[in-house]
Amino acid sequence: MNPNESLLNHTSVAVVSLDSTQRIQWMNLSAEAMLSCSQRVAHGQNITRLFSLPDTLVSQIKETLLTGQILISRKLEIATRAQETILVDCIATPIDLNSSEPRVLLELMDIDRQQKIATEQALLEQQERSQNILRGVAHEVLNPLGGIRGAAQLLELELTGSSLTEYTQLLIKEADRLQDLVQRMLGPNTRLIPDYHNIHEILNYVRRLLLDGTAKDMHVVLDYDPSIPDLHCDREKLVQVFINLISNAMHAIRDLPDPAITIKTRVERNFTIRGQLKKLVCKIQVIDNGNGVDAKLAETLFDPLVSGRSGGTGLGLSIAQSLVVQHGGLIDYQSKHKHTVFEVTVPIDEQHIAGNPMQGHSDES
Repeated sequence: MNPNESLLNHTSVAVVSLDSTQRIQWMNLSAEAMLSCSQRVAHGQNITRLFSLPDTLVSQIKETLLTGQILISRKLEIATRAQETILVDCIATPIDLNSSEPRVLLELMDIDRQQKIATEQALLEQQERSQNILRGVAHEVLNPLGGIRGAAQLLELELTGSSLTEYTQLLIKEADRLQDLVQRMLGPNTRLIPDYHNIHEILNYVRRLLLDGTAKDMHVVLDYDPSIPDLHCDREKLVQVFINLISNAMHAIRDLPDPAITIKTRVERNFTIRGQLKKLVCKIQVIDNGNGVDAKLAETLFDPLVSGRSGGTGLGLSIAQSLVVQHGGLIDYQSKHKHTVFEVTVPIDEQHIAGNPMQGHSDES
């Protein structure tokens, strides 16, 4: 690999080099991730045979070689080898036009990802504002609540032997319940205890805890990437995250005639989280075929006390988001009828990759 190619592997923009016959000569790592195709598979193949490109882009590739002009197209749909459609802005730049082997350099920018970055930043800012408000409310509530509990205990001492102590016990119990609720609203306040853990072991533990034996009619698919290295994480906190996400998915599909959950893991390169470019991240998706998230909750789903189901406290997703943010990651979601995806993205410690590969598997039950 020459120095220029090495440099291009550190950008989040997908870069593809084509010869004059539209055969792929080289792709950077971001292009491999975006198009779900490796450099080894793509090399020497005509780009139109590998991917479903719009006619606009095919014409643009030819035109830029003929005219020597840099051409820009916006909002083009490209179908990847993973049968996913992505929306991109594209810049086609002619290079080496005076040589015997002129080429075209394609730069593909994922518009959806750019929008997600902006949405993620707004989401985190909104959650921080909510937490600040809750801290103020908690301070105002917890102090008098402690006083009420203390007064009830003193009163109980005065009423020893009286049947009225059942009321003081009720006061103490409710004060404790409210205190626990306020603490949960504030989110996790314990520090991480990180170590290197196999993400598939964590997911399989939660699967056995929630799904085995209790969801016999539920179709569960495990789509694991065996190349994912161990994650530097707090195992117990990630267990809590996936208990929440998988429980929510189970609740969403409990009344369907064909309930199905897919748990999917993948590695992605050059991914931006909270404004910082991470060279390598792990993505874990919990996918269900339920009716989706109510559109009215779209902008507040991760706020405390917001719940999409009857009887819910509205704390689960807020706490899960806080736990993942503690790991330097983020939870995002996409929702439509029969396809809801909650996606956890956490950075991978690159220094640990070489010595600690992780063994995963794909399974279906």
